Amino acid sequence: MVNNRNYIVLLLLAIGTLGCSNTSNNTKEIKMGVKTETNQLMYELAIDARGCYFEVYINDVPVYFHYNVGATAFRLPVNSFIPKSGEQRISLKMFSVVEGKPFPSGAEVSLKIDEYPKGEARERKTKFSYKTPSLESKNSGNFADEKSFVANVPYELTDWSQGIDLSKEDHTVIMKELEKKYMEYTDAFKSADLSKYKELTKLRQDNIFTSMYYSKEQREQTESVYVSGIQNNKVRFFPLENYKVAFYGNGRLVGLQKKGDAPGVFIDNEDEKEAFMEYILFYRKNKNAPLEIVL
Repeated sequence: MVNNRNYIVLLLLAIGTLGCSNTSNNTKEIKMGVKTETNQLMYELAIDARGCYFEVYINDVPVYFHYNVGATAFRLPVNSFIPKSGEQRISLKMFSVVEGKPFPSGAEVSLKIDEYPKGEARERKTKFSYKTPSLESKNSGNFADEKSFVANVPYELTDWSQGIDLSKEDHTVIMKELEKKYMEYTDAFKSADLSKYKELTKLRQDNIFTSMYYSKEQREQTESVYVSGIQNNKVRFFPLENYKVAFYGNGRLVGLQKKGDAPGVFIDNEDEKEAFMEYILFYRKNKNAPLEIVL
């Protein structure tokens, strides 16, 4: 990401820091007597990249955008991008740091998907591994590829792929609807209105908590601090002219996006160090339904 902002992506809530609920007899003992279900499989994306900007997608949904100069290596859970068991598509888009110039020697991106039972990261099994091929010295500075992996999850999230193809709707009308939603979202932070924030994000949060196997108590604990920890009185709406309308999920998802950033809303602040961004994508269940935050 850019502009030295603090980015909060709620899809990555409280990764592996809380215990697991005990909702079935299919359990095993782990540290401190906590029980975790053996079928609560986690899927984790490992990224190792250098010499380029890049974007990673799962099922045509943005997972990570990297537009900083320099190498990067990290892991993040991706269950929230896996709506149900079966084949999942993973895509890479790679760009030269200098627009219009070829990639430098050694530019590459490696991706890996590991699977393990929640709370048992040491039991990782690699389900997918990929490394960009050697790039020719006269390359164009652009590269894209798409592969797939199979996930086996015990849940089904809201299937945004069954929503309306928003890319076929009037983009001006969509922009006006998004503007209203984004203003409500920003106002919820400005007024520290937890009930309004929960109303706006219920569908997304249901998906997150389901895919991360949260118990009722863990959900309540997380929800209680949604709009706290920031200087709410200094929050302000980030001007919409800085965004563009972006479609993902084969047209079934829409959001506002700045160049070089993931789709989402900036919760701006008089103090730039306190500004942050939340990842947001909307879908429309049917032609008469409003846009809802689903990711």
